Amino acid sequence: MNSYFQKLSIIISSLWVGGLWSMLMVTTILFNKIPSSYIAGAIANDMFTFMNLFGIFSSSFLLVYGFKKENLSFFKSITFWLIILMLSLILISYFGINPVIESLKDSSFSKEIIESVFADRYSTWHGVASAAFLIECLLGIFLVLKIR
Repeated sequence: MNSYFQKLSIIISSLWVGGLWSMLMVTTILFNKIPSSYIAGAIANDMFTFMNLFGIFSSSFLLVYGFKKENLSFFKSITFWLIILMLSLILISYFGINPVIESLKDSSFSKEIIESVFADRYSTWHGVASAAFLIECLLGIFLVLKIR
């Protein structure tokens, strides 16, 4: 049974991190191929929401499995801290950064307003979200290597 959960942890972490990296490629294609940045943004937002929820599930599973496998010594492992850092980035993005970005989008009534008044704030928060996502992707590489 332990071998089953070990294999499942490898599969879940690979799907999670692979999904993160595929999001980088897919969002680039979305914004290059769909003429409306609003529609492309709405699609990307739904995909990021799914990946955040999958990341919360995946990290929770990996934490529970790690504690079951290694007991309290799991706190000292790099795997634990990678999962905690990635989960923290997800929670900060999902509950902190994304609501700010959404409120900036909601407070802009037209394209002209978002391009003038809120452009700097929106760009700044979007850059913070992008940086957090890229850090999560890079941490994910190390996580997959450690779990293997």
